[in-house]
This record gives sequence, C-alpha cells and structure tokens, in this order.
Amino acid sequence: MSLLRKTLTEIGLVAASLGIGLAIGAVIAKGFSAPPLMVLADMLTSWRLLPDMVAEYAAILTLTALAFAIPLHAGLFNIGAEGSLYLGALLSLWVAVNTGNLVLALLAGALAGAALSGVAGVLRVALGVNEVLSTIMLNWTVYWVMLYYIVTRLADPVFPQRTVEVPESARIPWIEVGGIGIPATLLISIVIAAAVWVFLRMTRPGLLLRAVGANEEAARMRGVPVGAYRLLSMLLAGLLAGLGGALHITGFSYSIDVLGGTVRNYGFNGIGVALVGRNDPLGVAAAALLLSTLMAGSQAVEPVYGVPKEAADLMVGVIIVVLSAPAALRIASRILPKLGLPRRGG
Repeated sequence: MSLLRKTLTEIGLVAASLGIGLAIGAVIAKGFSAPPLMVLADMLTSWRLLPDMVAEYAAILTLTALAFAIPLHAGLFNIGAEGSLYLGALLSLWVAVNTGNLVLALLAGALAGAALSGVAGVLRVALGVNEVLSTIMLNWTVYWVMLYYIVTRLADPVFPQRTVEVPESARIPWIEVGGIGIPATLLISIVIAAAVWVFLRMTRPGLLLRAVGANEEAARMRGVPVGAYRLLSMLLAGLLAGLGGALHITGFSYSIDVLGGTVRNYGFNGIGVALVGRNDPLGVAAAALLLSTLMAGSQAVEPVYGVPKEAADLMVGVIIVVLSAPAALRIASRILPKLGLPRRGG
C-alpha cells in the first residue's frame, strides 16, 4: 500500500470513528433532554469560549501523549507519563519558588521526569521487569510523595488548600492572538512535536529506535543495541512528561492543590491522545487539540443545557474510545502475543 493511500485510509478511518463517537454522544445528550446538535456544536467550538483552557490542555496532552508514543515505537508500553508529570511539576514548583528562575524550573522538571522514567527503563532492560508493572508502582509512589511535600513543605499559609504560587519571574508569558490570551506553552509543545517527528523519521537514532520496535530480533541480528534504544525511548518519554508538568506549573496553574487535582490524569489521558493520533508526533498534536476542545467543551455544556458534567465527560470518553479503538486493536494484536499468555484450551 502506497504512503498516500495508507494516509488517506487512515484519515477516512479517523473521520468515520469521529462520526460514530459524535453520534453516540448525541444519543447521550438526547437522554438528558438537551438538543444534541447544539450540545455537540458547542463542545466542538469550545475554543471560542475557553481558548486558554483548550490551549493548556492541548499543550500538556501533546507532551504526555508523546511520552507514550515514543516508547511504543521501541516496543514498550509506557504508562508512566503520569508519574513523570507529577514529579516534573513538583520539582519545577520547588525550584521556581526557591530560585525564581524559569529556565532552572523547566530544566528541573524535565530531568526529574527523565530520571523517574529511566528507573523503569533500567528495570526493563537490565532485569526484564515489565514496564507496565514498574510504571504503575512508580506512578503511585510519586503521587503520594508529591502530596506529602505539598502538605508539609509547600503549602500556602494563606490558602492551605494549595501550594504557594510560582513567582512572576519564573512564569511562562502568554501571547495575544486576535485579542485573546494564549499560553505560550501551546507553541512550545507544537515545536517539540515537530522536533520529535524529525527525530523519529529523519535521524539515524530515531530510525534505529523504530527498527527495535518493528522487529526486535532482526534489529539485534544487525547489531543494534536493543536495550540501549529502549532505555533511550523511556528517558525521552520521561523528559517530555516531566517537562509537561513543568510547563503546566510555570505557564498555567502556577500551583498544585492539596489533592494533586491540577495535574492529575494528564498522563493517562495522553495514552488516548497518542492512540487517536496513531502515535505519529504530528498526529498527536492534532489529536491533542481536538480532544482538548472536547474536554473544555464538556465543562461548558452543563450551565447552558443542563447536561451533568459526568454525562458530558462520558460523551468525551466515548468519543476517545471510538477514535482510539482501531489503533488500540492493532497494538494489542502486536503486543499480546509477546506476553506469552496461555491460550484457550492450551
């Protein structure tokens, strides 16, 4: 199949999946006596009402989705973006508060995320520990460590429900587009997505990393250090997820609440974004913008149409599941046989 034909087929599949997801969403809206077409239209155009929220969601989800997509290209199923984002946000906040330096805060967040993901990478390469198990445990470990430091070391004495805020000197500036303020984090994430695309498609290390994921044994027989490239993929994933946490703290929220709600679920949602974007860095950026629009829109339909937030979130979840299902099934068919699970009757 030619590249053009493959691309057109994929676009058609995404369009059909989106149509099915929107149709199911319309049924859910109708169940709450809301006008389906108007609800969906408002959700799909939420950038008109909540441009800052859409931009911030898209920026962070792009990075956490890349943190899933890069290891997947190397044959790994990384779900540790959540933990790397937590640690990146926490360290970035601590450095920003203590130094007032934006560059140091971003660097601290990125390196912290890379270090955490690197632990899972070393466990996988050196000891054969499945990355799904190790990243799940690391996610929870970092989550509780983050909450401990938020409550005991970084709590705001005036507003104890959250941490102290990032000082003005360590904040990422916003830019004005047509009179609308947009966080510069969105532009940063788009540039990073483009750089990752170039890395994977046009550089020797990127091509070798993809070769490892495509056929591990063939890559090994040709002298490719499989373990090194898998570790590299995890380090890059953690770096981007940690940077995502740092960008969120220094460019949008400026603090973390005592339950971690301001940073929670970006890593897990990034998995869906990566699948919708077919693990292509540019597709990931587009998928992040689409899903961020829907997520922001789900918060706007309740006061207008009386659709409960839970129902609106369900609509978004259904659309994400339908959009990501084709890619998820392809990945499952490739990865599950390698896990050595017992067959039925065997």
